[in-house]
Amino acid sequence: MTTTVTAPVAEPEVHRRLRRRPPAHIRNGRALLLGIGGYGLIGLFAMVLGTLIGAKGAFNGLILVAVVVLPVVVITWGVVRLTKRRTTLSWLLAIAVAGVIMVVLGYLIVTMGSRMADPNATFFGQLMLLMPFVLALFSTWNFGRGRAWFDGTVERQLRPEESGARPIDAPLTSREAALPASALAASSVEIVPAATSMSAYVTAPATQPLLTVQGLKKHFPIYGGMLRRQVGTVYAVDGVDFEIMPGETFSLVGESGCGKTTLGRTVIQLTPSTDGRVVFDGYELADVDPDDMRPLRRRMQIIFQDPFGSLNPRMPVSDLIGEGLLSQGLSDRRARDKRVEDALELVGLRREYSRRYPHEFSGGQRQRIGVARALALGPDFIVADEPVSALDVSIQSQVLNLLLDLKRDLNLTYLFISHNLSVVQYFSDRVGVMYLGKIVEIGTVEQLYADPRHPYTVALLSAIPEADPRRRRKRLVLKGDVPSPAAPPSGCRFHTRCWLRERMGNPERCSTEEPVLRVYGQEGHRVACHFSEDLTKETVSTAVAEAPAVALAAVEDE
Repeated sequence: MTTTVTAPVAEPEVHRRLRRRPPAHIRNGRALLLGIGGYGLIGLFAMVLGTLIGAKGAFNGLILVAVVVLPVVVITWGVVRLTKRRTTLSWLLAIAVAGVIMVVLGYLIVTMGSRMADPNATFFGQLMLLMPFVLALFSTWNFGRGRAWFDGTVERQLRPEESGARPIDAPLTSREAALPASALAASSVEIVPAATSMSAYVTAPATQPLLTVQGLKKHFPIYGGMLRRQVGTVYAVDGVDFEIMPGETFSLVGESGCGKTTLGRTVIQLTPSTDGRVVFDGYELADVDPDDMRPLRRRMQIIFQDPFGSLNPRMPVSDLIGEGLLSQGLSDRRARDKRVEDALELVGLRREYSRRYPHEFSGGQRQRIGVARALALGPDFIVADEPVSALDVSIQSQVLNLLLDLKRDLNLTYLFISHNLSVVQYFSDRVGVMYLGKIVEIGTVEQLYADPRHPYTVALLSAIPEADPRRRRKRLVLKGDVPSPAAPPSGCRFHTRCWLRERMGNPERCSTEEPVLRVYGQEGHRVACHFSEDLTKETVSTAVAEAPAVALAAVEDE
C-alpha cells in the first residue's frame, strides 16, 4: 500500500496586508450617517427651489437650513471617513455625532407643537424631522453592535504604485517590457519568454505561487418565513485549498452546480468570502475593503461565461471595454479609445469595431470582446469562467488558441473553469476536480488523465466522448442525483453515489469521516479519498462491466 501524507498548501509569503472589509453593522452605520447628511441636502435644495419661485417664508427657511445643515453634512462625512481608521476615538465620535443628532431631533419633534400655532405646519414639520431621527437612531444602534471592529488597528489604503500593476497608460505588451527595471528586479516572478513553440506554455519555475487559496469558504444564507429569518445555508464553496504558480493554467472541472464559478468569483473578490485566505502575489485578499481592491483589479480580471448577458446592449464597445480604464483613472478619452482599439486588435478584431454595439456581433466576436475587456487593464491573472461553453466547436478552437497565444505573449496566468474535459486536457497544466463545494483531486494533466485516483474523477473521464463515432467508450454511470449543497452528506460528500464504496461493501468510514486532501504517489498529485489505493484498472473495468444495462441505455439516449 502506498504511503500517503496530508498535503496542506504551503504558507505563502505576505508582504502587504490590505484593509479588511468592515462588518455589516459598521457599513450600515456609515450609510445611515451619510443618509442624514443627504436628507439635509434634499431639504436645502427644496428651500432653494422655494426661494426661486417666491414661496412665502422660503428665504428665511433657506438661511436657517443652510446654517444648520451644511455643518452637519461636513461633520457626518468627516466622521464616516475617520471610522476607516478603526480607532476607539473614531468609534466614540461616530456614536457621539449620531447620538447628538438623534437627541436634538427628538427634542424638536416633541416641543414643536408648543412653539407653532398652526397644527398642520406642526404635523408636517414633525414628519420631516422623523426620518433623520430614525436614521440617527439606527446608526447609533449599528455602531454600538460593531464595537469589536474598532480595535485600534492603523491601516493605510493601498496606492496604485504599490500594487505591482502595470501603469494604466502602458502599452499592451509582455509584463517584462511594461514594468520598469526596478520593479522587475524586486519581483520574485520569473517571466516566461515569448516563443512560437508549445514549450512557451510550460510553467516557469518560481519560489512563490502567484495565488494561494487556503480553507476558502463561501456560504449563502437561505431566508424564509414572514420575518425573512435565516432558515438554512447553501455551502457553495466549503474549504478549498490550492495554489497557482506564475505562468500556469490551473483548471477546475466538475458537474454543474459544484461551485466552480462561485470559487472563481470569490478568489478575485467579486463575491466576498465567508472564511479562509486568498493571497495574491503577497497580498491578502479575503474580505478586503473595496477601495484597497481597486488598484489590484488591474492585475486580476475575469472572462464571463455568457458572451450575450455580460455585455450591456446599450453601450458601444468603446465604453464596454473602456469602463474599467475610466474607473482606474484614465480620464483622457483619446488615450482610452486608443487602448480599447489596441485590445480589440490584440484579440483579432478590427479597430473600427469600437464604435459598434454588441448586437452587431456574432457569439464568437462577443466572446473576443469579453477577452479584450479583460486584457484592457494589462492583468497578470485571469479567471476564465467557461469562456467557450456558449460557442460552437469551430469558434471554440479559435478562442482557445487565442487564449493560449495571449498567455504566451503577455505572460498570463489562468484559472480556467470548464466542464469540458477534452478542452481542459488540451488547455491546462494542472487540474482540480470539484464536487459539491470541495476539491477532491488535484494533479497535472498527465497524472489526472493517465492515473485518476478518485472514483468521481474516474466517472468524469469515462464520460469523455470518442472522436471516432465507430468507437464506443464504456461509461461508468453514477447512481442518483447530486445532493443539495444546502444539506451536504456527512463524511465524504461523494459517498452517496460512490461506485467504489459500493464494491467495497459500504464501509462506515466513508459516511462518518471526511477525507483530507493528501499526497498520493508523485509530487503534486493530491486526492481526497480514504480508499484511493484500492482503485485499480481492474476495479474500474469490473464496475463498468457490471453497470446496469438500463442505466447505460438511458445515458446513451441523452
